[in-house]
Amino acid sequence: MSAKALLRALATLAALVALWGMFVLFRGSLSDTATRLTLPDLSAADVDGIEIVAAAETLRFARSGPGWTVNGAAADAEQVRKLVAAVADSAVTSELVARNPGSHARLGVDIAGRRLVFTEGGGVLLDLVVGSPGGGFLSVYARLAGADEVYQVRGTLGGLVGRDVASWRDRRIAAISPDSVGRIAIRHGATETVLTRAGDAWMVGDSPADTGAVRRLLGALADITAMGFTSPAEAESLDFGWPDRRLTVLGLGSDTLLDLLVDSTEAGFRVRSAGRPDVFQLDFWRVNELMPPAAAFRASGS
Repeated sequence: MSAKALLRALATLAALVALWGMFVLFRGSLSDTATRLTLPDLSAADVDGIEIVAAAETLRFARSGPGWTVNGAAADAEQVRKLVAAVADSAVTSELVARNPGSHARLGVDIAGRRLVFTEGGGVLLDLVVGSPGGGFLSVYARLAGADEVYQVRGTLGGLVGRDVASWRDRRIAAISPDSVGRIAIRHGATETVLTRAGDAWMVGDSPADTGAVRRLLGALADITAMGFTSPAEAESLDFGWPDRRLTVLGLGSDTLLDLLVDSTEAGFRVRSAGRPDVFQLDFWRVNELMPPAAAFRASGS
């Protein structure tokens, strides 16, 4: 081999070694960045405060005894649990899609993103920026606050953080066990129907009540969930001092299990449970199911 050929071979080898070194260095830089989003392992029991900060609205959740509040109103604790679980799932179902801060605006994880913050005892456990919908089904872009890396996260996280405050509030009005009920009073205007338990039977006034009608009413009392809530302005216009209908349920020991007041409007029925500030929306058939007329309880032949 001539000296010139040898020099060319050595130059080629040196170039290959340099390229290999660059590849190893580049591969190392990729391994330095996690390909999946790393989040703390949290459950709802580990958290006592949550904030979802967006341009249009800020939601503030606070633990209240065994339950939660959202912006001062009772929150649906099961939905809060699902939010915390969705964050935990995000760490498993995520993939790195960008490391350049220049991509943040395009992926919605800049100042336009929703900030999800979990706290406990005043300390921050998690600070996550949730951005635009991702490229896959049920996916969203997210990054840790202060970090450049952006991940595509699959699951329900995007849908949950995009909900408004009304969607987080507890819409359950009451859940009464049928066996705990001793007396039911239903008032339509000035007319009142009273049902009383008599052992295993029920009476309407002094007569036996239709067992099927009573059973249906007790079943309806087991889960009373509203369609939604009235606005503060509408709530101020309602008059529950003279309700159009009223449902009062007493327990076996004559304790009050429910006192539901109904005001009818052009938009539908609005109800309030005595002792609670919330004003709920109930649809027509649900109100009639809970407060049927007296004739519905008369047994045949009575």
